[in-house]
Amino acid sequence: METVLEYLAVALLLVVIILAAHQMLSAPAATLDTVRQEQLYTVAERVLDKIVLTPGFPEDWGTNIAVTADNLQDFGLALAGSREPYRVDPDKVMRLANLSTLPNPLLLNASRLAQLLGLEGYGYRLRIVPMLRVIITPIGYYTYGNYRYASTFRVRVENIQGLGVPNANVTGMYVIVRVRPGAGDATVEAKNVSTARALTDALGECVLDFTPSLQQYFSSPRNRPNKWYFTFLIVHVEWRGFASVAGYATNAYGNAPAEGYIIGNYVFVNRAVDPISIKKGNKRSGAVLVKDELLQAVPEYQELLNFTSVVWCRDSTGNFRDDDPLCNNAGKVLPSAKQWYLIGYIRYVEPLASHVFVFAQFRGNPIAIVVNRIPSIDISSERGAVPANAVRLTRMCTVYNYPFLVELTVWREVEGFP
Repeated sequence: METVLEYLAVALLLVVIILAAHQMLSAPAATLDTVRQEQLYTVAERVLDKIVLTPGFPEDWGTNIAVTADNLQDFGLALAGSREPYRVDPDKVMRLANLSTLPNPLLLNASRLAQLLGLEGYGYRLRIVPMLRVIITPIGYYTYGNYRYASTFRVRVENIQGLGVPNANVTGMYVIVRVRPGAGDATVEAKNVSTARALTDALGECVLDFTPSLQQYFSSPRNRPNKWYFTFLIVHVEWRGFASVAGYATNAYGNAPAEGYIIGNYVFVNRAVDPISIKKGNKRSGAVLVKDELLQAVPEYQELLNFTSVVWCRDSTGNFRDDDPLCNNAGKVLPSAKQWYLIGYIRYVEPLASHVFVFAQFRGNPIAIVVNRIPSIDISSERGAVPANAVRLTRMCTVYNYPFLVELTVWREVEGFP
C-alpha cells in the first residue's frame, strides 16, 4: 500500500513540475507578444504623427513638379506654414492619387513611400478619406440638338464605414457655360447656375432633378444649338457640422475622359483630349475654379465661379510645344509626359478651389473635365486581407476645411503576408 502511495505522489509531483514548467515558458512568450504589439503600436503612432504633422522636405513638394519620387527627401502631408495642427496640404494628397482611367505622372508609389517613412520590413495601408463620401449617379438625361446632358442625379451620402447617412442636407449647383465657337478663339458669352436642394432618406440617398431648369434654359432664343455648352455639377453636403463636396462632368458621354490632375499650376489630362482656346472678355479662359466651400455663406452662387486661363502645351499639329518657357519646363522635368498627356499651365489656381473644371474637346465635341483636388487615397504595400495582429490608428484632419480621416494600418511582414 505504501508503494502505491509513493508512486501516486511521484506522479502527482511530475504533473506539478510539468505544469509549472509550461507556465514558466508560456509567460515570457505572452509577455513578448505584448511587448511586440506595443512596439508595433509605437511605430504606427510615430509614423502617423510624422505624416499629418510634418510638411516633408522640400516643404513645397506637393506643388513643385521638379520634386519627384526619386529626389523627395522627406515625406509629410502637413500644410507648410500653417499654425493649425492636422491641416493637410491637398496638393500633397494629389501626389498620392492614381486614377484608374489616367495614371498620375508624378505618383509617389507605395514602395518609395515605405522607404521615406522608414517602414521597410513592415506592411502598411494608408487611407485618406472624407468623413462624408458623396456618390453621384446620373439617372436621367436631357437632349438638346446633338448634345445629351445628364439632368437627374441620385446622390448617396455615406460615412467612412460605407453606411448611408440619413437627413443630410444636399445642395446641387448645375452650371452651364455658353461659348460661341470661332475660327480662332472661342468666346464665353454667359454662364447660368441652377440650384436644387434635398434631404437624404433613411438609406442616405436623394434625387436632384435639373430637367425643368434645362428645359427653361434651352427654350430661350439666345441658347441656340450652334453654340457650345460646357456643363458640370457641384454637390455640397452638410450633416451635423460635417461637410463634403463632389463634382461631376454632366456632359461626359461614352468613353470621354472626364478626369485629370492638377499638380502645382500644371494640369494633366488624357492625351486624347484636344485643347481649345476660349476668351472671356479680353482674357483667355480655359478653366473654371469652383470655390464651393463658401456655398453656404455666399447667396450669389455665380460669385463662386472664377474663370482662369490655361496655356496648353500642344500646337496645331498635335506636337508638344517647347517654345513656351512654362511648357519647356514641364517637358524637361517630365519628358515622358509629353507623349502620354495633354499638359497645360493654369495661370492662377485659387487656394480655396476644391474642384477645377477644364474646357476641352473630345472627338469634336465640347466637354468639361473635372479635376478633384481633394481625392480619396488608399495605398497599401500588400494586396489581400490585413492580418489580425495589425495596428490601426486614425487622426481627424482637415483638407480645405473639410473633415477627413487619415488612417494608418501597420503590421510586420513576417507576421502578415508570405
